[in-house]
Amino acid sequence: MGGPREMNHEQRQRQHHYKDWPNEAAFNANANFVDVRTPVDISVAGHFPQYVAGALYRTGPGAYKIDSPGSKKGSLAVDHWFDGFTTTHKFDIHPGAKGTCDRICYSSFMQVEKLMATARDTGSLGAGITFGQRDPCDSLYRKAKSVFAPSTTSDPLSSNVGVVLRETLPAEAASIDEKRRVGRRLITITTDTVTAKHVDADTLEPLSITSQAAINPSLIGQMSAAHASHDRMTGEIFNFNLTLGPTPCYKVFRASPDGETEVLAEIKGGDVRGAYLHSLLLTENFVVLCVWPAYFTRMGLGMLWERNVIDALKFEPTSPTHWYVVDRKHGRGVVKEFTSPSFFCFHTVNAWEERGVSNDVVDIVCELVELPDTKILELLRYEYIVSSEAVQSRPLGGTEDKSIPTSHLVRYRLEQIAVREKSTDRPASAKRTMAVISGDLPRINPHYALKPHRYVYTALSRGKSSFLDGIGKTDMQNGTTTIWEEARHTPGEPIFVARPGAVNEDDGVILVVVFDGDASKSYLLCLDAQNLTEVARATVDGPVGLGFHGLHLPATPPKL
Repeated sequence: MGGPREMNHEQRQRQHHYKDWPNEAAFNANANFVDVRTPVDISVAGHFPQYVAGALYRTGPGAYKIDSPGSKKGSLAVDHWFDGFTTTHKFDIHPGAKGTCDRICYSSFMQVEKLMATARDTGSLGAGITFGQRDPCDSLYRKAKSVFAPSTTSDPLSSNVGVVLRETLPAEAASIDEKRRVGRRLITITTDTVTAKHVDADTLEPLSITSQAAINPSLIGQMSAAHASHDRMTGEIFNFNLTLGPTPCYKVFRASPDGETEVLAEIKGGDVRGAYLHSLLLTENFVVLCVWPAYFTRMGLGMLWERNVIDALKFEPTSPTHWYVVDRKHGRGVVKEFTSPSFFCFHTVNAWEERGVSNDVVDIVCELVELPDTKILELLRYEYIVSSEAVQSRPLGGTEDKSIPTSHLVRYRLEQIAVREKSTDRPASAKRTMAVISGDLPRINPHYALKPHRYVYTALSRGKSSFLDGIGKTDMQNGTTTIWEEARHTPGEPIFVARPGAVNEDDGVILVVVFDGDASKSYLLCLDAQNLTEVARATVDGPVGLGFHGLHLPATPPKL
């Protein structure tokens, strides 16, 4: 009578995967170098519209747990999602007959083969700085050595750069050995340091590593935004270069399609401190650098001592967020400063200018995904987001909540900014005008960048799984959200592709890579962007790593 009861199927599943939502296979898809370097046809159901023809790229962690015969444990597990071994994926979408794309090919390339080989041999990620890896066996000697001799690598097969994909700058391409780049199309992968990796856009082969000093020798800092801001009309890219130390300095710069890179402003002195910033904002006339109080400790030296970013950060909830508005056209540098209460953010969404009676003064509306603090950084460790590990670290009914925190799409208004004249030197208040519960990894119709927009598409985390559990379309006009979801199917970042000639903002499709936890296979899903109903899907014969961000390059570039 008091003996153990036999569990039914559902109870066994819940014991193995958090909330019966398996995602483990997609977090460790490339643990054994399972690359598909020769594109293979994958099965298509439905009809992808012809205007999505081209290539969809995805990048991010492809594995986190590998065999390590050279270590005492016999295996190595990476701690944090941001440190997983990078794999880049490509879906070639071929135009077909009758206005559709009925043939899709898939390929992938593990970007860090040498790093993985070293990890197998040593059971360690090496002496370099990671985002969140903690080594309990670290000795005082090894830490001191890393402070005085931080590890860097110029080997593209060892450098774990894998967050954001963008087109390669001319100055970056020129810095790559001519024998390696001639005759190749390039794309670039970035992260939150000044390092960029350049890969062959067709084969995904990693070719070269460069730093921002390659495009301007004055950009000698250590940190930058993984998400540079891009003006589609001019082709310019904007970012910052942060030098840590006794006098931290943000150099806000513009990289032009003609190969020139110009520093627009240097922000330093006073209460300026080095912070972890993942993105920034751009309007027609201004760059907005928003510095939330997630500060590097010990002037940045804490990162060298701890050998990871997380343990070298301190969030200060009582400190203000600083907003610096930088002129991008007339050489005026910082034209106005604003402050607001503290928050944390990974991803900005969009920004635009609104004019009043005079064209000489504008307000800037800034939209971003806001979090209350930096707890999200700790909660993106694999032990909390992998379904088979979360059943232990996040017991159902437990008192401590380890779920991904609720985020909000918010808008701030920066008022009375002179377009040509110097604004007041006194900091003003950035006014928070709206907030809507949302997901993260936001995307909009790219034709509405730098303009007022209505719809934002995000990946949702509503507590139904240990990680992501749906796609949301948020209407910022009325605060409502339309949702696509399928039980035990884990989506990634939604990417908007507009229908040529569209009049309505949401006239197009969403492309998103989804992992089917029941079949242990991933598929490229195409959703109608207006109502999030399924249009088509193309299924890979296995899991695709749950990575970060993607890039869609059309077969025929659209007219701007």
